[in-house]
Amino acid sequence: MHVIGLSMASLLELPQAELANGGPLVVLLVALGLGIGTLTGLFGVGGAFLLNPILIIVFGMSEATVIGSSLSFTIGTGAGGTARHMRRGNVEFRSMFIIGVGAIVGAVLGADLLVWLQKSLGATAYESTIRASYLALLLLTAWVTFRDPSATASRHSVLQRTPIPPHVKLPAAKLAGVSVPGLVGVGVLIGLTKGLLGIGGGVLFMPLLLLVVGLSAHQAVGTSLGVVLFSSAAGTIQHGLHDNVNLVMVMALVVGSSVGVQAGAWMCERLAARRLRRYFAAIAFLAAVMVAADLIRKLT
Repeated sequence: MHVIGLSMASLLELPQAELANGGPLVVLLVALGLGIGTLTGLFGVGGAFLLNPILIIVFGMSEATVIGSSLSFTIGTGAGGTARHMRRGNVEFRSMFIIGVGAIVGAVLGADLLVWLQKSLGATAYESTIRASYLALLLLTAWVTFRDPSATASRHSVLQRTPIPPHVKLPAAKLAGVSVPGLVGVGVLIGLTKGLLGIGGGVLFMPLLLLVVGLSAHQAVGTSLGVVLFSSAAGTIQHGLHDNVNLVMVMALVVGSSVGVQAGAWMCERLAARRLRRYFAAIAFLAAVMVAADLIRKLT
């Protein structure tokens, strides 16, 4: 597939000087980074849940390169968004660090699993597996986030009712008796998805923080960005060892996202929690529709 007259091969061979010269493809990537960065600051996601399908389906890039590069990209967006939300008091630090430990382990395992799938499956089966995984995750996220948490809410969150010790207090969220192994388990799940698909750190983490841990919508946004930093850093290192990271593409995306993430965080403070959840669910569903259409096209 060609984008603005440039093929996938030309992108991978793009010299570092192209970024400074402002070529058409780089300008498009900067604009894409601006939009993804806005979503990062607004919803507390790394943005890869939308970025990856666009790069794979619209730009025609390889799954492995997109996954590895998007992990590196989300380090930049996550850092900017986390700093902004820290100043706003939207980060629950204790849960962020505990979950972050599990996310590091999961991200390394997920990156290794991706390499194993590449070697074990044929090209068609591998691409279809990745797209089907994207689709399932996006639909699940849209459904869980769209639901009104008051319909299933109880006096205590899921992890408060988990009997596995030790338990810890989360002071910023005013939650007591939260299972530490449960928090670590959430981190491993998020990191595994992040390392395998390049997404999941925020897109799956948001509903988990809301419904499983018990954080508020705005705390879930800020805290998820912090954990994204842990999982993305670990996953980037592991994917870098397998040559799955394109630094020129990453740099172009980060330039645009550094502006967008600040605008998104500003918007987040001005949206009600209910509206925040509904907008996020709608975007996840639209991304799922795009992935589903491409998967059907490839299978027919």
